[in-house]
Amino acid sequence: MIEAILVVLTNPTEGRDSDFNDWYTNVHTRDAMRFRGSIAQQRFRLAEDQAQPYPAGLPVSRYLALYEVYDAERFVQEHVDSALTPRMLVENSIDISRLDDFHYYPLHFRDKAPRTFHTGSVVLEQIKAKPHQEIALRDWYNDHYLPDRFREDGIITGAFLAYDPCAQLVEFAPAHDHVGIWRLSDDRARGLWRSRTLLECPYIEQATLAVTCWDVITGRITEDEVQYPTPEAQAAEERARARIVASGTELRDRGEHLKH
Repeated sequence: MIEAILVVLTNPTEGRDSDFNDWYTNVHTRDAMRFRGSIAQQRFRLAEDQAQPYPAGLPVSRYLALYEVYDAERFVQEHVDSALTPRMLVENSIDISRLDDFHYYPLHFRDKAPRTFHTGSVVLEQIKAKPHQEIALRDWYNDHYLPDRFREDGIITGAFLAYDPCAQLVEFAPAHDHVGIWRLSDDRARGLWRSRTLLECPYIEQATLAVTCWDVITGRITEDEVQYPTPEAQAAEERARARIVASGTELRDRGEHLKH
């Protein structure tokens, strides 16, 4: 049973996209999925086709990872205990000046095709409630917005989740206290977010509302698939680890990494 979704937004250092994706997909994902508390993970790239302009003044991330977590507290402790050890190799191709790395806890979830996992793209809604409007926002989203949006063609799952300080990987709070995560079967469904429905909600801080579209980089990978990898996956991991060690590009400052 999923307790939380870990929403991770990252950027590579300048000119290091290839190294970053090699490390994240073939090393970091597998290191993290070996920790107790996780179920599955999938990676995405910011799409060129966006449904809404990004809010001015907020940092833009180019990569998204979604981790399905059944024990957030254990998953966090495993990260803390393992960061920058052989159990979690971190390459300097990741920009650690700002990491958005937060567990969000489910409030509402709908699925048109239970027990199947789709390879379509994702729409991420990052939402901040106005002061003292959290309950009103949740009632509106759960009772009106989510059911109406879910009826549309091209949508497979819709989830609404809330931030809680419990079991977090970083010391600061996110800019957004709620997220909506929508999985699509058809990229044309992104056009649904050109509507003004969220923009007209009276319970949302509109200046920080961020609605982004994401293309799939990797398929959903489960804990079992990491524990018992295919020969191809094992070879890719070994090549990536050897490249990082040979180039001397792993991060070594444990304190600096955990601070972010």
